[in-house]
Amino acid sequence: MQEKCRLLIFCWIFARFSVNADEEFNIGTTSMAGTFPFEHLRYAIHRWNTENGAHTQITFNLTSPDYPSRNYEDRVCNLFQKGVVAIILSNEQDEKDTQLIKSMCHFHHIPCIALQATSIQDSISDFVTMIGPSRGSGARATAEFLDSMRWTSFLLAYQDGSDLEDLSPLMQYKQIAETGGRKLLIKVRRLPNNTADYEPFLKHVKTRLKQTNIIIHSNNITILYHLLDRARGLNMAEPPFSYVFTNTDLSLLEDFLNNNSPKNDPIFTCNITGLQLVKNDPMMKTQLALTSEAIYVIGMAIYRLREFGHAPRQEKLECGGHSQWVDGAILNDGIRKLKVANQLTGDVRFRPNGERDEIMYHGVGRIGNKFVKVGVGWGDF
Repeated sequence: MQEKCRLLIFCWIFARFSVNADEEFNIGTTSMAGTFPFEHLRYAIHRWNTENGAHTQITFNLTSPDYPSRNYEDRVCNLFQKGVVAIILSNEQDEKDTQLIKSMCHFHHIPCIALQATSIQDSISDFVTMIGPSRGSGARATAEFLDSMRWTSFLLAYQDGSDLEDLSPLMQYKQIAETGGRKLLIKVRRLPNNTADYEPFLKHVKTRLKQTNIIIHSNNITILYHLLDRARGLNMAEPPFSYVFTNTDLSLLEDFLNNNSPKNDPIFTCNITGLQLVKNDPMMKTQLALTSEAIYVIGMAIYRLREFGHAPRQEKLECGGHSQWVDGAILNDGIRKLKVANQLTGDVRFRPNGERDEIMYHGVGRIGNKFVKVGVGWGDF
């Protein structure tokens, strides 16, 4: 009888120790070391482990493919073999490869977190959750922002052909101008592929199109830098010129805009406004903030599942068969049902199909050589 009691006590202690023991989970990425997505994820995991690892007793390990294969199917299979609990989808692969990764996550029941949608018509997989805004949401927020600008016409310049799908809410913008009661005049042009051609492009805008209100759409902040640099040389950095940028990292150009005068006189006196997703100060790059939120969401989902006795267990899978992660559906459901407030880009919650719900943009503009929030927030509801 005493031996049986000792055995029961030992089992109870072992079970309690197992529940409270630190657990390390593998987070997968198809990106290779040295790339921006990889380094963003490395930072996000370090941030979680440092700030939340101790009290949650959950830590993460960054897992990447063993070899730099150009075949994304091989990369994902390599991650599955290492027993990842989730894969963070970067923006470096093209749409075809992204869809391949999503389908593999769906088939093998591995939760995937996407930083953004690849297409407005992108079908949301049961195992893909979007931490970032849906495509077109930035354009819709910009359209609402324009209501306060009172423009009677503007030029919409975009970088890639695929951007047209993203910009459709802006191209269909039909506000009636107060003066004359006529529709807003919109001209649409594609930016040159070569930055060396930006100067003649801007000359054409100034002299032939005669546009002073300009909206620039590009996910590459370097493009914004080169455009503004060329505009400065053409006297297009002062009134009446006015620029709106859809890139949510616009505030990161503040030093460039303030450090281009030998006499400390402001060169960029024109109106420069845009959108911002990140709420914290100092400003963090949007992709880095979304990556950090993705790791936080996964960590908190595991933590809360463990509190209810449903902690997922890592499992190594083989792509050759029909293997599926047993606990994948549980973790995926836990991620989508999670609600956390006051994150880097605001409150985080998801719709039943995995899309981010109620993501909020803020307008930013330069006042006194500093970017500040202007107007109210515009959401993707």
